[in-house]
Amino acid sequence: MSFGIDHPLVAVGDLDHAAAAARKLGFNVNARHQHPWGTDNHLLFFSNNFIELIGIGRPECLDYQDDNGFQFGRLIEARLTSVGDGIAMLALDSDSIQRDHALVASRGFADARPIIFRRQAHLPSGGDTEVSVALDILHDVERPFLTQFLCQQLRPELFRIDPTLESHPNGATSITDIWYVSDDPTHDIGHFARIHGCEAIRGDARHYVIHTHKGDCHLLDPATLEATFPLLGELDPQPPRAVALSLACRDLDATQAAWEADGVEYHAQGVNQADIAPQALGTLLRFVQQ
Repeated sequence: MSFGIDHPLVAVGDLDHAAAAARKLGFNVNARHQHPWGTDNHLLFFSNNFIELIGIGRPECLDYQDDNGFQFGRLIEARLTSVGDGIAMLALDSDSIQRDHALVASRGFADARPIIFRRQAHLPSGGDTEVSVALDILHDVERPFLTQFLCQQLRPELFRIDPTLESHPNGATSITDIWYVSDDPTHDIGHFARIHGCEAIRGDARHYVIHTHKGDCHLLDPATLEATFPLLGELDPQPPRAVALSLACRDLDATQAAWEADGVEYHAQGVNQADIAPQALGTLLRFVQQ
């Protein structure tokens, strides 16, 4: 079994600016919410996964530790201070955190245990209600931005409460791929094998593919990354991290026409792909005609 892409956490230094940039790109953006560890977020929902824009809202809460001693807010801070805006972690979907924890524990992540956190969610009709989420953090302290974690919504009926948010004006329908760069892919593929299992991995040190039931993770060396995403140029592969997302798109011609009308700069990559440079949301976004 291999888990699916649930949501990348895109750390941004200015959350309000990032939300405005996302709207200009044609995304629907949900209301701002808070976490107990000092971060705030906005979510960009798709039919089966989503993007989380996350920033530091209350620095005085960053020392919050979960029951395993993990400081979620500090990892977001570290991403922003060491590399700048961009993907800090990836959440993987789970519908049974205890079963899935047993699986990753059998693959080598036996030390930590799942935790539950709660936050207030804003209802479209007004008022707030509490939602709870189970997390299982799969972390390598030496490669912190390769962190992935299992995520189970314990009250899913209160999570996706406004389906209209999933219909984006830019036509994006799903995250299909997340792209990582590493200075040592043969070392770092071991981290992903401990999460997803060796049977999910194919390719070689230039380009490993980690298959999941909702999209693929890719681990590239610097030369392959530059060839795949020319806009990124000669990107420093240290620290190893996720640098790009692929998004399925209903009608790329219509998307590009809307961007042109709104003055959004994009870069066509053949007839079926168009890239948004990482300056917009801290990570490169590749829209792919489906």
